[in-house]
Amino acid sequence: MSNRTAHSDPFDKLYTSLRFEREGLFEFIQEAYHPTEVLYPGCAVHLTPAFYFPHVVFVDQDAAAQAFFAEQQGIRALVMRRRTYRRSPFVQFIFQDFTQPLPLPPNQFDLLLGLFVRGVARACLPHLRLGGLYLSNNHQGDAQEALQDERLSLLAVLQGRQGKYLAVEYDPVDPFKVSRKAPRTKRYLRNTSHGVEYLEQERYYLFKRVKL
Repeated sequence: MSNRTAHSDPFDKLYTSLRFEREGLFEFIQEAYHPTEVLYPGCAVHLTPAFYFPHVVFVDQDAAAQAFFAEQQGIRALVMRRRTYRRSPFVQFIFQDFTQPLPLPPNQFDLLLGLFVRGVARACLPHLRLGGLYLSNNHQGDAQEALQDERLSLLAVLQGRQGKYLAVEYDPVDPFKVSRKAPRTKRYLRNTSHGVEYLEQERYYLFKRVKL
């Protein structure tokens, strides 16, 4: 099996070809807040954060993710080719259920990612340092749960527009209320001249850890 087939095919199929990498989201966070050490529980094969942050620990209990990250040479080659920073990348994969204790020190990471997976903040917040960031797209109410956590404070609501992401205004009483002007659809995939692509309609909620 070639390096390309080993390290890029699942990533290409699930993210790149569907235009679901969300590069603009990670680019915005990097430029605005400059995190370097990132923890990504429930990552699947979503390698894109490693292109924007030089130290990323991925965690998943899925066998397909384990097989993908096992191709270390191919993973490193892809990250080196697409990285947006100068330092040498650090990519680690932990094959484990993230709701169980992780073999990682507390208060280590600058950014915790909870994307399309439930319970990340509840399980992994101890690994986020004071002043660190937690990003959620409110999958199954995760961001709403985080809003009730006194250790976290809502910092920004982010939304994509034509591939770019920016902070949008939100109701401080109800940050999850979406303006009626914003078009919504139940579809997540659409056909375009480029093929099938992901229809980004998520809002992302960025929290800051304010208490240990």
